[in-house]
Amino acid sequence: QVFMEESIASLPRIYINAGARGLLASMGPADLIRILKPSMVSVAI
Repeated sequence: QVFMEESIASLPRIYINAGARGLLASMGPADLIRILKPSMVSVAI
């Protein structure tokens, strides 16, 4: 199961690990939500 901080959805772009050291992938949060179908949670301080 995947959990995602709900405030991430309001960001214009996010960067995630792309599987190799130093390699990042950039995408819109809507794309990440569509792909991962995470449970949205409120955990940020």
